[in-house]
Amino acid sequence: MQSPLTDRLQHWLHRLERMQPDKIDLGLGRIKQVAVALGVDEPDFRIITVAGTNGKGSTVAYADAILTNLGYSTGVYTSPHFIDFNERIVVNSKRVTDQLLCDAFDEIDQVRGDISLTYFEFTTLAAIVSFGRANIDVAVLEVGLGGRLDAVNAWDCDVACISSIAIDHIDWLGDDRELIGREKAGIARKDRPLICGDVDPPASIAEASADAGATLFQRGIDFHVERMGSDQWQYRDALQTATLPLPAIEGDWACDNAAVSICAVGQLLGSAPSLQSVEQSLQQVTMTGRMQTLELKNTRVILDVAHNRAAAEKLHDYLSEHPVAGITRAVFGCMQDKDITAIVDEMAPVIDHWCIANIDYPRAMDGAEIEREVAKHGAAEAEIFASVIQATTAAIAQSGVADRVVVFGSFHVVGPALEVVSSSL
Repeated sequence: MQSPLTDRLQHWLHRLERMQPDKIDLGLGRIKQVAVALGVDEPDFRIITVAGTNGKGSTVAYADAILTNLGYSTGVYTSPHFIDFNERIVVNSKRVTDQLLCDAFDEIDQVRGDISLTYFEFTTLAAIVSFGRANIDVAVLEVGLGGRLDAVNAWDCDVACISSIAIDHIDWLGDDRELIGREKAGIARKDRPLICGDVDPPASIAEASADAGATLFQRGIDFHVERMGSDQWQYRDALQTATLPLPAIEGDWACDNAAVSICAVGQLLGSAPSLQSVEQSLQQVTMTGRMQTLELKNTRVILDVAHNRAAAEKLHDYLSEHPVAGITRAVFGCMQDKDITAIVDEMAPVIDHWCIANIDYPRAMDGAEIEREVAKHGAAEAEIFASVIQATTAAIAQSGVADRVVVFGSFHVVGPALEVVSSSL
């Protein structure tokens, strides 16, 4: 039986979903009004804001870990969550309690009057309220969609970060990297650093940075990442040169995102973070659903929220570099706005059998549409399941010790699949 507080939180979350069901309504006017009414429009803590197509989550996690290891009190806001809503708001490495969340929602509701807020605006305000009550030193905020008009951009950041730029969310951000880059660079602020980790950034990043009066720190110019052998890499900027162990997270992109975080923390503090704090962070940070590997008795399961071409390409490369003797089964589902052709093009060469999951979510792509795309490649087998749970259960049951199961796509796939896998450990 759930506790009364958990029931109260679930009631609040259901209410927020009904108020603005599945609505994306970009803009800062509403949330700024309510922030002023709450008295949280100019919080006492400093802010690092992280935007980007892929890599935001690990960039946030590394920045938080480095600051924590340096002795700072931190708050982290990310989205979406995998299983529990409380995953989104973390204070000093602990998820906020149901009590704190409900109190924050109550306070927001009392002051907003007739101002309509989206689900994401309401929850972003709850994060800022929670951080204020916890008297943190630094908040690390992950942009939900885009940057310029995203709810977290209602607060001026001390350091802005862009992890990478790729094509995604074209209905809201545009269909080319220049348009997307300008939207994401909208988090830049006058006389504040903007850290860009993209190795080939669109020109719009530098243009938007200059327009905002921000100071751009560009990878390959102002900070550098270099792989050194099989177990080390080097980070360099004007503040330091550091030879570091490879991160606990697998994949070359982990170093890329860690570099953005190291640069961001250095610019926030005005000095290089200690080598010890960085090394500790690289080994401590693991990410749920980001190249996450779990070993079951009969097979290995890899979970990764790759849901666009760029992320699928990285997952493809990882699977190619780590082949198995047996079969690779995929559990996959995505939203309607995703480029399914591009994703399947990237992944088809490394998948032997597709377990396509119908997702119980209004914006989900129908499994039959995904199957048609997979069929164009001809070689792999595919079957459709009524739910993520059924698809994951079947994929695991069909696999042996020489095989592997790769769960990828939407958070709405990886989250339920993670629960299935965790129950099998």
